[in-house]
Amino acid sequence: MLLHIDATERTPAIELHANPLKLSITGESFPEDVAAFYGQVIHAVGNLSTSASGPLQVEMAMIYINSSSIKAFYRIFEGIEAYRKLGNDVQVVWKAEEDDDIMQELGEDFKDRFKDLNFSIIQHG
Repeated sequence: MLLHIDATERTPAIELHANPLKLSITGESFPEDVAAFYGQVIHAVGNLSTSASGPLQVEMAMIYINSSSIKAFYRIFEGIEAYRKLGNDVQVVWKAEEDDDIMQELGEDFKDRFKDLNFSIIQHG
C-alpha cells in the first residue's frame, strides 16, 4: 500500500494501493488544516507519474466536502489527469447517495472539468 489514512470525524479514509493501482477516498472532508491533510495525498498522486504505470482505478464516495477540500480534490484530479496523459488508462467512479444532489452535482463538476478522464457517477443507497 502506497498510502493509508484512517477516517476521522472530519476527514475521509484514503487508500492508495500499488497492485492493482487504486485510489479510494470515502467519507466526510472538513479538516482543520486542509493543506496539511491533503498535502501527502496530492504528493502521492503526483508521484504516480514517475513511479507507476498501468491502469488506475479511482473511487470516491463523499458524504460531505467543504469548499477548501474541494480545492484539494482539484489538485488530486490534476495529478490523476497527469498520470492519464502519460498513456495510462484511468477509470474514475464518483459515488453519491440517490438523494444527495450536492454530491452528485460536485461529481458532475469534476467530470466536466476533467473531460478526458473516464468518469462515471453512480447513485447508490
